[in-house]
Amino acid sequence: MGRSVKGSAAPMARTSRWLMGMVAAGALGLTGCPSDPRPREVAEGSMDAGARDVVAPATLGDSDGSEQQPPTTGRAAMRAWLAAGSWRRWRCEAAAHPGGGLSPHTLNRICNNGVLADAPEGAPWPVGSASVKELHRVGESDPVVGYAVYLKVREGTEGSSWFWFEYVRPGVTLDPPVPSEADGTVAEGFGDHGAARTVCVSCHQRSGANDSGVTGHGEFVFTRVPAP
Repeated sequence: MGRSVKGSAAPMARTSRWLMGMVAAGALGLTGCPSDPRPREVAEGSMDAGARDVVAPATLGDSDGSEQQPPTTGRAAMRAWLAAGSWRRWRCEAAAHPGGGLSPHTLNRICNNGVLADAPEGAPWPVGSASVKELHRVGESDPVVGYAVYLKVREGTEGSSWFWFEYVRPGVTLDPPVPSEADGTVAEGFGDHGAARTVCVSCHQRSGANDSGVTGHGEFVFTRVPAP
């Protein structure tokens, strides 16, 4: 005769119900951590190639750029947009000047787009705020030897809320020098990984700290060009 085990039926029933629930959850895609609904493909050849941006989807969405908005679709699109020059019609400083405070950019000239130029003073800056900084070097036949660009793409006050790009013409060494790829790209991407974080965000996060000789305006913005 077999011996019955008291109380064994209830645990077995609970185990059966748990397994059925796990199967159903797996079928619905409910198990595990939620995946990024829009994984961002990093441009081929990028300094961040192979990385995956796991922050929330950009509020602005990927764009090849417009009159008031730099592109976020890769270095080729950014270089073409800069060459087209629509940003030169933004609110720009009259002439290049020495960088201030902790800025690694020596001679430079800054332009703010309409969103940033017309925003109320103080962080957080509205989505769509952007600046282009010309990098100058004395003695070059073309004194503009590079550009630094940022664009706020989503709500928030973190470096990942901004898209960052910096380029220096190949063969030109700035003082102080900055590491770059063979095509001149220094940084490219959202500010939560790669050179965009270690080069751009690490500097701009000091905006408003009032401990570097340049107080800035907070939330990564050092310069707002005054109205004429």
